Amino acid sequence: MSSLNKIVSVCVLFTFAMLIVTISDSAYRGHADDSDINAVLAAYPNLKGTATDSCATCHKSGKVMESAAVLREENHCGYCHAVHVRNKLSARETLNRYGADYLAAGRGIKAVQAISGKDSDGDGFSNEEEFLKGTNPGEAQSNPSVAIAPNRIYASSELRALSPVVSEIVFLNTSHNKQGDFYNEYRGNRVYELLQAIGISGSAESVDFISLDGFEGNFTLKELKTEWPQGKPVLGLDKKRIGPCGWVNYNARGLDGKSPLHSAKVMLAYEENGRKIETGKLDPETGRISGTGPLRLVVPQFRISPPDLPKYADQSCQDQISKEYRFNENYDHNGGRSSFSIIAVRIKPLPKGTRDFDWQKTRDELIKGEKIVFFGALKTEKVK
Repeated sequence: MSSLNKIVSVCVLFTFAMLIVTISDSAYRGHADDSDINAVLAAYPNLKGTATDSCATCHKSGKVMESAAVLREENHCGYCHAVHVRNKLSARETLNRYGADYLAAGRGIKAVQAISGKDSDGDGFSNEEEFLKGTNPGEAQSNPSVAIAPNRIYASSELRALSPVVSEIVFLNTSHNKQGDFYNEYRGNRVYELLQAIGISGSAESVDFISLDGFEGNFTLKELKTEWPQGKPVLGLDKKRIGPCGWVNYNARGLDGKSPLHSAKVMLAYEENGRKIETGKLDPETGRISGTGPLRLVVPQFRISPPDLPKYADQSCQDQISKEYRFNENYDHNGGRSSFSIIAVRIKPLPKGTRDFDWQKTRDELIKGEKIVFFGALKTEKVK
């Protein structure tokens, strides 16, 4: 699912909009219908590029079944994907209280205006007050009376001194990327060790990694702490060996098809195949990102899976390739979890009586300065 990195940020009711997840399209303008966020912005033009310019305005977070016995807390991106896209339930199930009121009012700018004086989430502030103050009218815990969560900002270069820098060869299995799958070598910091160095509180349970375009990927602390075994490189699936249908990019040096790759942890990488990762730039009109840095989340496979053709590869290629390497929905397409241009990290749960750091207001400053903000369940004093 190589471009799940690009799913979010518009208040689109997914009942009426199919997700478009291509590696090159940002989800800010990546849905089939952006009429809902455009309605909000038409009513409040000054909110473009702020926290309101987000699917969190209408969609909620929540718990989803990870397995028969395990519930997983997902942010609004993961919750909507699990409930509506994966489990095929109505998008109404993913709406927060503002989203439900907006839908009931008929959608469009008239609906936004009709419910502007209503307090959808019951926190004592009208929807319009919350929009203008930069808080979420659909979530009671986000309102103007609540303090900003503890936060710390670092230049990406400063992270290298906080925890050991490591080099890892990681296989990125994608599903939609027309460039195929990748064996890349990354250099950066393992996330779990980095969080320990920054100083997370004992209450921390999970982490959201927020990209420049607003996409949020969620991981539990256990997933970040685990050193995941990796499989043997599968060689000979590039264009040089099998012609136009070849899709695997062997960028890392010293690949040996007889030996498994070293076990790896989730990392924030600043270097890819010996080169600094290009700092991302966001086109405010299209929402598209160019570049994937300065910090890219690199997620190893949690389940060892071989390369498989991209989902939309020509049928002639699917027929030519042996069954093991044809697209398989059940393979671990970890490329989709390896999000681009990480500029904010939310450590959950937020301390009681606090709300999100408004990273959207400082988006340009953060990316220009190659900085990243960590906020949420942090210890009061920094770890020395």
